[in-house]
Amino acid sequence: MTTRRSIGVIIGLFALLLMALPSAFAGDKEVVVLLGSLREAHITVARGDQVTWRNASGEKAHMAFMQDPGAAHPEVWIEGTVTVIFGQLGTYEYHVHQPHAKILHGRVTVK
Repeated sequence: MTTRRSIGVIIGLFALLLMALPSAFAGDKEVVVLLGSLREAHITVARGDQVTWRNASGEKAHMAFMQDPGAAHPEVWIEGTVTVIFGQLGTYEYHVHQPHAKILHGRVTVK
């Protein structure tokens, strides 16, 4: 009887773990940079969530977040992936430049 109870407890704990896994990663989002387009360009996340940009275009690309029109803004080269954790509420506009494609625009809204 003890062995059956132990197996039941193990199965129950395993089921709880499987149910918890999707919610643990629910806030993580991915934006895929393609040649001339963005997959999931406009996304909404919760504060503390992370967004990963993955460059699948086959070309170099750089991303810049727009802070204030006319002001200098930091640029990040995306050669593989870049991950940003959003700790403050707000709307973050960004654009991605590619050598042989149009400028791509996107937005991250943090609620």
